[in-house]
Amino acid sequence: MIRNEYSPLFERTYIGKLGVKNRIVLAPMGIGGETGGAINEEGIDYYEARAKGGVGMVIPGFQLVTNKTDPMVSSYYAVDTQLQAMGWAKLVDRVKAYGTSVCVQLSCGLGRCGVPMPGMQNVSSSENTNFYDNNTTRPLTVDEIHDIVASFGRAAERAKAAGIDAIEIHAHYGYLLDQFMTSLWNKREDEYGGSFENRMRLLVEIYQIIRQTVGSDYPILMRMVMEHKIPGGREVEESLEIIRMMDKLGIDGFDIDIGCYESYDWAFPTAYRGDAAMLYAAELAKNATDKPILNTGSFTPESALKAVKDGKTDFVILARGLLADPEYANKLYYGKREDLRPCIRCDEYCLMPPGGRPQSCSVNAACAAEKEYAIIPTNSPKNVVVVGGGPGGMEAARVAALKGHKVTLYEKGGELGGQLRAAAGPAFKGQIHALMEYLKTQIHKLDVEVKLHTAIGADSPELVDADKIIVAIGADAFIPQIPGVDRSNVIEVMDLHTGSPDRIGSKVIIAGGGLSGCDCAIDLAMKGKDITIVEMLDSLVPKALFPIVMSVNDKISEYGIKARTGNKILAFTDKGAKVESKDGETEIEADTVILAIGTRSNADSAKSILDKYTNAQSIGDCVRVGQIGEAVRSGFFAGWAIE
Repeated sequence: MIRNEYSPLFERTYIGKLGVKNRIVLAPMGIGGETGGAINEEGIDYYEARAKGGVGMVIPGFQLVTNKTDPMVSSYYAVDTQLQAMGWAKLVDRVKAYGTSVCVQLSCGLGRCGVPMPGMQNVSSSENTNFYDNNTTRPLTVDEIHDIVASFGRAAERAKAAGIDAIEIHAHYGYLLDQFMTSLWNKREDEYGGSFENRMRLLVEIYQIIRQTVGSDYPILMRMVMEHKIPGGREVEESLEIIRMMDKLGIDGFDIDIGCYESYDWAFPTAYRGDAAMLYAAELAKNATDKPILNTGSFTPESALKAVKDGKTDFVILARGLLADPEYANKLYYGKREDLRPCIRCDEYCLMPPGGRPQSCSVNAACAAEKEYAIIPTNSPKNVVVVGGGPGGMEAARVAALKGHKVTLYEKGGELGGQLRAAAGPAFKGQIHALMEYLKTQIHKLDVEVKLHTAIGADSPELVDADKIIVAIGADAFIPQIPGVDRSNVIEVMDLHTGSPDRIGSKVIIAGGGLSGCDCAIDLAMKGKDITIVEMLDSLVPKALFPIVMSVNDKISEYGIKARTGNKILAFTDKGAKVESKDGETEIEADTVILAIGTRSNADSAKSILDKYTNAQSIGDCVRVGQIGEAVRSGFFAGWAIE
């Protein structure tokens, strides 16, 4: 065994009698890869890539034991059939070839959190309001509950026969089984509701039928939240009671996290929640049981290592980290930490991919399409010129160089990174800084020739001999024509993050309530500044995904940041800014004003190169201003397509 500082993560660790080769587990994150309820070839490829990348155990996204609960899956033809089990068997053969264990997570559905379907009613433990609309759920009948229990038994039998190593009961995030367990959603008056014992009855019956089916030596785990983080949701004390009860019954391990759909930014922790965001829940569980604990929640290699060394969890579950880099485990095992591509916790392409795209990853365009977008070395190396050293340009250079092309990257400034340099400024955006350093490291290792302080235009001689030109010149800050914008107390947000912090006074106005402005506001408020955000629209971060919005609003409240939405800035003054709202004009006093109005694409400059060179293409913000993921992914595809 190779020894390095991360070696504690690579100790064989047991769940019951199952020895897992290391402590790194792929989370059961829904990432597609199923057809009609059965794992398909694309799904198997995805799990195999992470097994090949060195993880100790794979837990596929929850596997339904019935299609009779959620209307959305009522047409799934493979659920609760041998066809579903055949997919598990193929998965086992491919994943276990690498010595990786397989645990299948069995679920009866989402209940009130399921996507509603026209003309169909969602079910739950009781009459509850659907998460997505104001319709009411229908309580499951006792006969339907018994049918669910029987379905778990059949699924367990098929899973064991397929060679699955362990089963995990899916009882978390406020999904259907959790709805039975939680008094907020369970108002039943029969044997499945009311008292603690009755609310746990369905969980206990599911465990008992699985245990009866698989035998005493087969590992059964349970995934549950320690607390829902919403008014009326389950609190820590009752969760500890559940853990002690299930431990006594014979559960072999507990997969512990936090949240539900109403606290979505905990369920899928945003950057604002920090590293190892849910580790405290694992530590609490450790005090209630001596069974192995598995824990997820935005681990970095360093926070994962510390969590294991401190005895706060036995296994570290990675979700988005293994989307970003399927070779995560092997890179740590072989001492290649600098080659690890980090998740930036944006929740964009993994949870809510734009434009109808399949789920993937902002920083790893080949995620869930590993074979389709494999990087195959060329037999005909080309002379590739990349113009612009931001995230899109660096990724294009990295991929083109991996394919064997000779790549030269030109950057007009004195440093690589582009807008990543500013985006990485706030302390809670450390993963963006890690991405920037990763890309710099990779292009250096791949011998990409980098020319700094070199502006390239259509007439530049550096383009003449290029076989392929990739234009990634991004966008520049938008400076509004507002009186006083050139005052010394007015600073553009990108300049703020890349300049000296000493020039910021104690009272600050942030002009602009988009993501850049709110990140800046939170960062400065954390440093003790008195912050007021001025935004023309009626809400902050209007274009952000809703888990980001939840976290931003939470932090704004936590740090006492004042938000003046529906306000227009009329002028900047030596005392701050004059603003106009529906109530009239006022002046907000501040020592410093920070402009965070947005950026404008350098599309015209890019067009001049494209018009002259037919072998040129533009990517990233110089096509359309977007998020980091759009720049990185367009860079990947541009580099990958060069034959």
